[in-house]
Amino acid sequence: MIDVKINFLSLLADITKIKELNLSIQDNSTIKEILEKLISKFGKDFERKILDSPDSLSKYIILGLNGKDIRTLENLDTVVSHHDEILLLPAIAGG
Repeated sequence: MIDVKINFLSLLADITKIKELNLSIQDNSTIKEILEKLISKFGKDFERKILDSPDSLSKYIILGLNGKDIRTLENLDTVVSHHDEILLLPAIAGG
């Protein structure tokens, strides 16, 4: 088992009712597997905000792993390591 820290910002913190979660997961878990656990914990409203489909992160969500956007890594197939930090942030637009 490994531990990862997940930070929820803005609207996602409102949905989850927490800003930070420490999660114990299996070695070699992927971002997708972590998101499945989070959806199980926080429900359909959370799922609708973060995913466009089961295999596609919403274009309105920034998901960072240790400061890097997962889209520049292996996307949802990115494997996490012990003590990694995950950031979930809704994109902010203005005009």
